[in-house]
Amino acid sequence: MNNEEPALKKARQSILSNHVESVELQDIFRKHWSNHMSFKSDELEIISEPFRVCKISNFIKNQQFMEDLKSELSEVQSKRIMLDLYQLEQTSDLGNHLIDSIEVFHRTFRTDMVEWMQQNTSIELNSTISMTGSCYYDTDYLLCHDDNMGDRKIAFIFYLMSNWTAADGGTLDLFDTDEKGLPRKIVRSLMPEYNSLVFFEVSNHSYHQVAEITSNLSRWSINGWFHGPKIENLPPRPQIEYKWLIPMDDDQDLTAWITDTYLCPGIVAGIKEDVEKQSYAYIAQFLKAEVYEKLSKEITDDSITWNKVGPANLRNYEVADESSLPGTLKKFYKLFRSLPFFQLLKNYTELDLIPDNENMKPRMTIELQRWSKGCYTLICDNYCDEDMMKDKKEEKSVGNDDGNNGNREDDGFNDGNVLRSILKDIKPKVDKQDESEEASCSKSEDFFKRSPPLHPDSEDPDVSDIGDYLSGSSRSSEDGDDRDNVDEMDDYDDSNIEPGTLDVIMQFNTMHVSESETIDYLDPKEQESALIHIAPQDNYLCLVYKELSTCRLHKYVNHYFEGYYYNLICTYRE
Repeated sequence: MNNEEPALKKARQSILSNHVESVELQDIFRKHWSNHMSFKSDELEIISEPFRVCKISNFIKNQQFMEDLKSELSEVQSKRIMLDLYQLEQTSDLGNHLIDSIEVFHRTFRTDMVEWMQQNTSIELNSTISMTGSCYYDTDYLLCHDDNMGDRKIAFIFYLMSNWTAADGGTLDLFDTDEKGLPRKIVRSLMPEYNSLVFFEVSNHSYHQVAEITSNLSRWSINGWFHGPKIENLPPRPQIEYKWLIPMDDDQDLTAWITDTYLCPGIVAGIKEDVEKQSYAYIAQFLKAEVYEKLSKEITDDSITWNKVGPANLRNYEVADESSLPGTLKKFYKLFRSLPFFQLLKNYTELDLIPDNENMKPRMTIELQRWSKGCYTLICDNYCDEDMMKDKKEEKSVGNDDGNNGNREDDGFNDGNVLRSILKDIKPKVDKQDESEEASCSKSEDFFKRSPPLHPDSEDPDVSDIGDYLSGSSRSSEDGDDRDNVDEMDDYDDSNIEPGTLDVIMQFNTMHVSESETIDYLDPKEQESALIHIAPQDNYLCLVYKELSTCRLHKYVNHYFEGYYYNLICTYRE
């Protein structure tokens, strides 16, 4: 070879360190990988539990090539992506940026490394690879997921930064799984190591995350997947099971808890109007001041038992054990289950929350949550149970063959459907009720705060979809609803309305919580769906009517937050 030949061309002939392709290392790897045995040396580490992971150190032999690769990667345009699952900066696929060192690195993976992986892991692959550059800055993260989507077979991460320590965060955390195959807790954390390749087989239990970055250093890597034959008909993932409670026949005195204004018929009508028009209402100073102050003190009592709930791919926060609650807080907890409170919510929303006959089954769930740094929920908030869907199917089966459920007046329809139809953006003709007898109670700006406006989702449509990381169906879809004739109520079929639920939220000790720490509602199937942002506020009652397709999301709380704050979240259904 000509000594004057460019150094880059020499590097293209062999960028891998000698030990990567050595027979000895590959023999050791195959033996331990195939038998699910752990192994560790200076050049190779195999982790067998909670799932098989391999790290090859000093992966690239040419340090100048490493510097060139980092320099070129820094010139590739990247985008800031922020969704429920992740917050980081990422390039598009590097297969679209095949220049110099990046081209050599990409070609090595789609040829030499595909062959290496197939021979040594016995996993069937094709020549397709996905490869992007990722950079995590302070407070960035990628939460628990398994990568199991489509034809992904092996996930890989190649680290480009040096001198990384535990204080910087950003570890690759591995989760074990419970008897249902759901992620339970972190059992192993791998520190990012310069010039090392980490890879693992993608499976139903390969749950992992990138821990939050907790320093001013940036975590650079090249990551992606080796692909192979697609597995059809993956088993459905288990859902969170919620305990639905029936209303308690408890003679609660609402006037002992709730500010008198919000029990006044005129104000009740105003709240109902807000819910009908906007799907939610935001009510300031809902509890009497002395009651809220006492609850705020009791909620921090050391006698309360707090239990962390998961699974980690859906949620991570603490829930209070009801039996450990102090006296006033326990009574307050039961208030939300009482028939008088169910009746109040019916008055606020017109939902059928009072069991007037044996066929009505109103019920609710309740959680007193404690939030701190590292807590989050992800987009998978499904409170539906089998009874709920069964009820809906039975409703659809009743009626005439032409699809109309019984007779309907020309000028309107049953009041019980008014709220649901408005929330579906359908505008029925509704007769205004005479509220003259309620004129004695007027709306007070000091007590009744109008709900903040809805905000459209402003995510950049060019940013990688959340489906790039989550396994499961696509999180975007075309809106197939025909809204052209929504005012022609004679043709309106309310049997197509989805069953829904009512969320009732109260927060405590939020004085030190950032305004950005909102609870959001969105439809994950629509990229441009409207969001409702519930800002952290003490002594506010928030009512949100949501359909089954709507998710409640509380994003990750970063490491700058100190202390605790609390959410009481109840969900009611007819």
